[in-house]
Amino acid sequence: MANFDVSNLLTAQTMVSDKYKTPEMRIKPAPAFSLLTANSDILITSAETLRTREDRAIEAHMLARTKRSSGTARAASHTGTIDDTTKVTLSWTTKSDKFAISLKLLDKSLFDFNTVLANKFEQACMNILEDKETEAIAYLRAQRATQQPTLKGISFNSTNDVIEIDAADAEAKRFFSRLRSAMRQNYFGSAVDLIADSSMAVNVEFLAAQGAGNATNYGYQFQGLSIAESVELNNTDYANGSVIAMPSGSVGALNWIPKQNRTGWGDYNNYVGGYGTFSFLGYTFAVHGYSQRSDQSGSNGDVQDVLMEFEVSLDSSFNKAPLAYTTGRTDSVIIEFAQAS
Repeated sequence: MANFDVSNLLTAQTMVSDKYKTPEMRIKPAPAFSLLTANSDILITSAETLRTREDRAIEAHMLARTKRSSGTARAASHTGTIDDTTKVTLSWTTKSDKFAISLKLLDKSLFDFNTVLANKFEQACMNILEDKETEAIAYLRAQRATQQPTLKGISFNSTNDVIEIDAADAEAKRFFSRLRSAMRQNYFGSAVDLIADSSMAVNVEFLAAQGAGNATNYGYQFQGLSIAESVELNNTDYANGSVIAMPSGSVGALNWIPKQNRTGWGDYNNYVGGYGTFSFLGYTFAVHGYSQRSDQSGSNGDVQDVLMEFEVSLDSSFNKAPLAYTTGRTDSVIIEFAQAS
Protein backbone atom coordinates (compact mmCIF):
# COMPACT_ATOMS: atom_id res chain seq x y z
CA MET A 1 0.00 0.00 0.00
CA ALA A 2 1.30 3.46 -0.89
CA ASN A 3 2.52 6.22 1.43
CA PHE A 4 3.32 3.81 4.32
CA ASP A 5 -0.27 3.92 5.68
CA VAL A 6 -0.22 0.11 5.93
CA SER A 7 2.32 0.49 8.75
CA ASN A 8 0.44 3.13 10.73
CA LEU A 9 0.32 2.32 14.44
CA LEU A 10 -3.33 1.38 14.64
CA THR A 11 -2.79 -2.19 15.85
CA ALA A 12 0.05 -4.03 17.55
CA GLN A 13 2.83 -4.55 14.99
CA THR A 14 6.45 -5.59 14.77
CA MET A 15 9.19 -5.25 12.18
CA VAL A 16 10.48 -8.32 10.37
CA SER A 17 14.08 -9.45 10.78
CA ASP A 18 16.73 -8.51 8.23
CA LYS A 19 16.87 -12.13 7.04
CA TYR A 20 13.09 -12.22 6.51
CA LYS A 21 13.01 -9.03 4.43
CA THR A 22 16.06 -9.93 2.29
CA PRO A 23 14.05 -11.61 -0.53
CA GLU A 24 11.89 -8.49 -0.93
CA MET A 25 14.97 -6.27 -1.19
CA ARG A 26 16.77 -8.52 -3.64
CA ILE A 27 18.82 -6.87 -6.38
CA LYS A 28 19.86 -8.17 -9.76
CA PRO A 29 23.62 -8.78 -9.54
CA ALA A 30 25.84 -6.42 -11.51
CA PRO A 31 29.08 -8.39 -12.04
CA ALA A 32 29.82 -7.01 -15.51
CA PHE A 33 29.50 -3.42 -14.32
CA SER A 34 31.56 -4.25 -11.24
CA LEU A 35 34.34 -5.85 -13.31
CA LEU A 36 34.48 -2.91 -15.72
CA THR A 37 34.49 -0.42 -12.85
CA ALA A 38 37.43 -2.25 -11.29
CA ASN A 39 39.36 -1.65 -14.54
CA SER A 40 38.76 2.11 -14.57
CA ASP A 41 42.12 3.19 -13.14
CA ILE A 42 43.99 0.72 -15.33
CA LEU A 43 42.40 1.95 -18.55
CA ILE A 44 42.19 5.73 -18.30
CA THR A 45 43.47 7.89 -15.44
CA SER A 46 42.31 11.17 -13.92
CA ALA A 47 38.84 11.24 -15.55
CA GLU A 48 37.28 12.50 -12.32
CA THR A 49 39.74 15.41 -12.20
CA LEU A 50 39.53 16.29 -15.90
CA ARG A 51 35.74 16.19 -16.18
CA THR A 52 34.95 19.30 -14.18
CA ARG A 53 31.37 19.49 -15.48
CA GLU A 54 28.95 17.30 -17.43
CA ASP A 55 29.43 19.19 -20.69
CA ARG A 56 33.26 19.12 -20.70
CA ALA A 57 34.63 16.69 -23.30
CA ILE A 58 37.53 14.38 -22.46
CA GLU A 59 39.86 12.71 -24.94
CA ALA A 60 42.21 9.83 -24.12
CA HIS A 61 45.31 9.50 -26.31
CA MET A 62 47.70 6.65 -26.98
CA LEU A 63 50.43 5.66 -29.44
CA ALA A 64 49.13 3.70 -32.42
CA ARG A 65 50.60 0.37 -33.54
CA THR A 66 52.37 0.59 -36.92
CA LYS A 67 52.66 -2.77 -38.68
CA ARG A 68 55.15 -3.24 -41.54
CA SER A 69 57.33 -5.97 -42.98
CA SER A 70 60.96 -6.14 -42.00
CA GLY A 71 63.64 -5.37 -44.57
CA THR A 72 66.24 -7.88 -45.76
CA ALA A 73 69.32 -5.63 -45.86
CA ARG A 74 70.87 -2.42 -44.53
CA ALA A 75 70.76 0.80 -46.58
CA ALA A 76 72.98 3.89 -46.67
CA SER A 77 70.10 6.28 -47.35
CA HIS A 78 67.14 4.80 -45.49
CA THR A 79 63.83 6.59 -45.15
CA GLY A 80 61.06 5.72 -42.78
CA THR A 81 57.51 6.68 -41.89
CA ILE A 82 56.41 8.97 -39.12
CA ASP A 83 54.10 7.03 -36.85
CA ASP A 84 50.80 8.28 -35.48
CA THR A 85 48.70 8.40 -32.33
CA THR A 86 45.07 7.49 -31.78
CA LYS A 87 42.47 8.89 -29.41
CA VAL A 88 39.24 7.93 -27.75
CA THR A 89 36.60 10.56 -27.03
CA LEU A 90 34.80 9.55 -23.86
CA SER A 91 31.01 9.51 -23.99
CA TRP A 92 28.91 9.48 -20.83
CA THR A 93 25.47 8.29 -19.79
CA THR A 94 23.56 9.22 -16.67
CA LYS A 95 21.28 6.93 -14.70
CA SER A 96 19.11 8.53 -12.03
CA ASP A 97 16.24 7.72 -9.70
CA LYS A 98 14.11 10.03 -7.59
CA PHE A 99 11.86 9.78 -4.56
CA ALA A 100 10.05 11.98 -2.06
CA ILE A 101 9.37 11.86 1.65
CA SER A 102 7.56 14.29 3.92
CA LEU A 103 8.69 15.45 7.33
CA LYS A 104 5.62 14.18 9.16
CA LEU A 105 4.95 11.07 7.05
CA LEU A 106 6.27 8.61 9.65
CA ASP A 107 5.04 10.33 12.83
CA LYS A 108 2.41 7.64 13.39
CA SER A 109 4.20 4.79 11.65
CA LEU A 110 5.99 1.73 12.95
CA PHE A 111 9.05 2.90 11.00
CA ASP A 112 11.05 5.97 11.96
CA PHE A 113 12.02 8.71 9.52
CA ASN A 114 15.73 7.90 9.31
CA THR A 115 15.14 4.19 8.67
CA VAL A 116 12.75 4.91 5.82
CA LEU A 117 14.96 7.63 4.32
CA ALA A 118 17.98 5.30 4.31
CA ASN A 119 15.91 2.55 2.70
CA LYS A 120 14.73 4.93 -0.02
CA PHE A 121 18.32 5.89 -0.81
CA GLU A 122 19.36 2.24 -0.93
CA GLN A 123 16.50 1.30 -3.26
CA ALA A 124 17.33 4.20 -5.59
CA CYS A 125 20.93 2.96 -5.76
CA MET A 126 19.73 -0.59 -6.39
CA ASN A 127 17.56 0.56 -9.30
CA ILE A 128 20.49 2.43 -10.83
CA LEU A 129 22.91 -0.48 -10.46
CA GLU A 130 20.48 -2.87 -12.12
CA ASP A 131 20.27 -0.50 -15.08
CA LYS A 132 24.06 -0.14 -15.10
CA GLU A 133 24.42 -3.91 -15.52
CA THR A 134 22.01 -3.80 -18.48
CA GLU A 135 24.01 -0.91 -19.90
CA ALA A 136 27.34 -2.73 -19.42
CA ILE A 137 26.18 -5.88 -21.21
CA ALA A 138 24.67 -3.81 -24.04
CA TYR A 139 27.98 -1.99 -24.47
CA LEU A 140 30.02 -5.20 -24.53
CA ARG A 141 27.79 -6.81 -27.13
CA ALA A 142 27.60 -3.68 -29.30
CA GLN A 143 31.39 -3.28 -29.25
CA ARG A 144 32.32 -6.93 -29.83
CA ALA A 145 34.57 -7.97 -32.69
CA THR A 146 33.14 -8.14 -36.20
CA GLN A 147 36.15 -9.85 -37.78
CA GLN A 148 38.63 -12.57 -36.92
CA PRO A 149 41.64 -14.19 -38.54
CA THR A 150 41.35 -17.73 -39.85
CA LEU A 151 41.32 -19.48 -36.51
CA LYS A 152 42.64 -23.00 -36.00
CA GLY A 153 40.24 -25.44 -34.38
CA ILE A 154 37.27 -23.05 -34.23
CA SER A 155 35.25 -20.86 -36.59
CA PHE A 156 33.91 -17.31 -36.66
CA ASN A 157 30.25 -16.74 -37.48
CA SER A 158 30.32 -13.40 -39.29
CA THR A 159 26.54 -13.14 -39.27
CA ASN A 160 26.31 -13.31 -35.48
CA ASP A 161 29.80 -11.90 -34.80
CA VAL A 162 30.53 -14.86 -32.55
CA ILE A 163 33.35 -17.39 -32.40
CA GLU A 164 31.64 -20.76 -32.27
CA ILE A 165 33.12 -23.73 -30.42
CA ASP A 166 31.65 -26.91 -31.82
CA ALA A 167 29.86 -29.71 -30.04
CA ALA A 168 32.83 -32.09 -30.20
CA ASP A 169 35.00 -29.72 -28.16
CA ALA A 170 32.12 -29.15 -25.76
CA GLU A 171 31.71 -32.89 -25.34
CA ALA A 172 35.43 -33.16 -24.67
CA LYS A 173 35.04 -30.27 -22.21
CA ARG A 174 37.59 -28.10 -24.03
CA PHE A 175 35.48 -24.93 -24.44
CA PHE A 176 37.73 -22.71 -22.36
CA SER A 177 40.90 -24.23 -23.74
CA ARG A 178 39.69 -23.31 -27.25
CA LEU A 179 38.82 -19.84 -26.03
CA ARG A 180 42.32 -19.33 -24.66
CA SER A 181 43.76 -20.52 -27.97
CA ALA A 182 41.65 -18.00 -29.92
CA MET A 183 42.86 -15.18 -27.68
CA ARG A 184 46.48 -16.24 -28.29
CA GLN A 185 45.88 -16.41 -32.03
CA ASN A 186 44.82 -12.76 -31.79
CA TYR A 187 48.14 -11.97 -30.05
CA PHE A 188 46.52 -11.36 -26.67
CA GLY A 189 48.06 -12.65 -23.47
CA SER A 190 46.78 -15.41 -21.24
CA ALA A 191 45.13 -13.09 -18.69
CA VAL A 192 41.49 -12.77 -19.78
CA ASP A 193 38.35 -11.27 -18.25
CA LEU A 194 35.21 -13.29 -18.97
CA ILE A 195 31.51 -12.55 -18.55
CA ALA A 196 29.53 -15.80 -18.74
CA ASP A 197 25.81 -16.31 -19.15
CA SER A 198 23.97 -18.51 -16.68
CA SER A 199 24.26 -21.67 -18.80
CA MET A 200 28.00 -21.31 -19.30
CA ALA A 201 28.52 -20.40 -15.64
CA VAL A 202 27.22 -23.86 -14.69
CA ASN A 203 29.89 -25.43 -16.93
CA VAL A 204 32.55 -23.23 -15.34
CA GLU A 205 31.60 -24.35 -11.84
CA PHE A 206 31.74 -28.01 -12.83
CA LEU A 207 34.93 -27.95 -14.91
CA ALA A 208 36.88 -25.71 -12.55
CA ALA A 209 36.16 -28.16 -9.72
CA GLN A 210 37.69 -31.05 -11.71
CA GLY A 211 41.31 -30.42 -10.79
CA ALA A 212 44.45 -32.54 -10.66
CA GLY A 213 42.99 -34.66 -7.87
CA ASN A 214 40.15 -35.91 -10.08
CA ALA A 215 40.13 -38.79 -12.56
CA THR A 216 40.19 -36.23 -15.39
CA ASN A 217 41.70 -32.80 -14.88
CA TYR A 218 39.72 -30.01 -16.57
CA GLY A 219 40.83 -27.24 -14.22
CA TYR A 220 43.96 -26.49 -16.27
CA GLN A 221 41.82 -24.42 -18.68
CA PHE A 222 41.11 -21.69 -16.14
CA GLN A 223 44.59 -20.39 -15.42
CA GLY A 224 44.62 -16.65 -16.03
CA LEU A 225 40.85 -16.43 -16.49
CA SER A 226 38.77 -14.08 -14.33
CA ILE A 227 35.16 -15.22 -14.73
CA ALA A 228 31.92 -13.58 -13.59
CA GLU A 229 28.35 -14.70 -14.25
CA SER A 230 25.85 -12.13 -15.49
CA VAL A 231 22.19 -13.10 -15.61
CA GLU A 232 21.77 -10.17 -17.99
CA LEU A 233 23.85 -11.82 -20.74
CA ASN A 234 21.61 -13.87 -23.01
CA ASN A 235 22.35 -14.58 -26.66
CA THR A 236 19.16 -16.20 -27.95
CA ASP A 237 21.03 -17.67 -30.94
CA TYR A 238 23.00 -19.95 -28.61
CA ALA A 239 20.86 -21.89 -26.16
CA ASN A 240 23.89 -23.83 -24.89
CA GLY A 241 25.58 -20.71 -23.60
CA SER A 242 27.90 -17.86 -24.50
CA VAL A 243 30.64 -15.74 -22.94
CA ILE A 244 32.22 -12.37 -23.64
CA ALA A 245 36.01 -12.36 -23.40
CA MET A 246 38.52 -9.51 -23.31
CA PRO A 247 42.17 -9.15 -22.35
CA SER A 248 42.38 -8.41 -18.63
CA GLY A 249 42.03 -4.70 -17.93
CA SER A 250 41.28 -3.75 -21.56
CA VAL A 251 37.67 -2.63 -21.02
CA GLY A 252 36.56 -0.34 -18.23
CA ALA A 253 33.75 1.79 -16.85
CA LEU A 254 34.63 5.24 -15.54
CA ASN A 255 32.12 6.45 -12.96
CA TRP A 256 31.70 10.13 -12.17
CA ILE A 257 29.62 12.52 -10.08
CA PRO A 258 29.75 16.37 -10.13
CA LYS A 259 32.26 18.31 -8.06
CA GLN A 260 29.55 19.91 -5.90
CA ASN A 261 28.41 16.45 -4.85
CA ARG A 262 31.93 15.26 -4.05
CA THR A 263 32.69 18.31 -1.89
CA GLY A 264 29.15 18.94 -0.56
CA TRP A 265 27.18 22.14 -1.00
CA GLY A 266 23.95 23.63 0.30
CA ASP A 267 21.21 22.18 2.49
CA TYR A 268 18.55 19.58 1.70
CA ASN A 269 16.22 21.27 4.19
CA ASN A 270 15.49 24.42 2.20
CA TYR A 271 13.97 25.25 -1.15
CA VAL A 272 17.33 26.04 -2.79
CA GLY A 273 18.53 22.55 -1.94
CA GLY A 274 21.93 20.94 -1.66
CA TYR A 275 24.37 18.45 -3.14
CA GLY A 276 25.91 15.44 -1.45
CA THR A 277 26.71 11.75 -1.84
CA PHE A 278 25.42 8.36 -0.80
CA SER A 279 27.63 5.26 -0.70
CA PHE A 280 26.20 1.84 -1.51
CA LEU A 281 27.94 -1.46 -2.35
CA GLY A 282 31.24 0.32 -2.95
CA TYR A 283 29.84 2.95 -5.33
CA THR A 284 29.46 6.65 -4.59
CA PHE A 285 26.26 8.20 -5.94
CA ALA A 286 25.41 11.86 -6.41
CA VAL A 287 22.50 13.17 -4.31
CA HIS A 288 20.52 16.34 -4.94
CA GLY A 289 17.70 17.31 -2.61
CA TYR A 290 15.45 20.23 -1.71
CA SER A 291 12.42 20.91 0.51
CA GLN A 292 9.21 22.89 0.20
CA ARG A 293 6.09 23.42 2.30
CA SER A 294 3.26 21.19 1.19
CA ASP A 295 -0.12 19.80 2.19
CA GLN A 296 0.56 16.07 2.43
CA SER A 297 -2.67 15.06 4.16
CA GLY A 298 -3.72 13.12 1.07
CA SER A 299 -0.49 11.10 1.16
CA ASN A 300 -0.56 9.98 4.82
CA GLY A 301 1.27 13.12 5.89
CA ASP A 302 -0.09 16.29 7.48
CA VAL A 303 -1.82 19.44 6.26
CA GLN A 304 1.09 21.55 7.43
CA ASP A 305 3.99 19.48 6.21
CA VAL A 306 7.34 19.72 4.46
CA LEU A 307 7.91 17.69 1.29
CA MET A 308 11.51 16.65 0.62
CA GLU A 309 12.48 15.70 -2.94
CA PHE A 310 15.62 13.68 -3.65
CA GLU A 311 17.41 12.55 -6.78
CA VAL A 312 20.20 9.95 -6.83
CA SER A 313 22.42 9.64 -9.93
CA LEU A 314 25.62 8.21 -11.37
CA ASP A 315 27.41 8.92 -14.66
CA SER A 316 29.41 6.23 -16.45
CA SER A 317 31.64 6.10 -19.51
CA PHE A 318 32.26 2.65 -20.99
CA ASN A 319 35.52 2.33 -22.91
CA LYS A 320 37.57 -0.36 -24.58
CA ALA A 321 41.23 -0.23 -25.55
CA PRO A 322 41.29 0.89 -29.20
CA LEU A 323 42.89 -1.22 -31.91
CA ALA A 324 44.36 0.77 -34.81
CA TYR A 325 46.12 -2.34 -36.16
CA THR A 326 43.46 -4.87 -37.17
CA THR A 327 44.78 -6.35 -40.43
CA GLY A 328 44.38 -10.10 -40.28
CA ARG A 329 43.35 -9.99 -36.60
CA THR A 330 40.35 -9.13 -34.46
CA ASP A 331 39.05 -5.58 -34.78
CA SER A 332 38.03 -5.36 -31.11
CA VAL A 333 39.42 -6.46 -27.76
CA ILE A 334 35.89 -7.66 -26.93
CA ILE A 335 35.15 -11.08 -28.41
CA GLU A 336 32.03 -13.19 -27.97
CA PHE A 337 32.31 -16.98 -27.83
CA ALA A 338 29.42 -19.43 -27.89
CA GLN A 339 28.73 -23.12 -27.66
CA ALA A 340 27.46 -24.32 -31.05
CA SER A 341 24.73 -26.94 -31.14
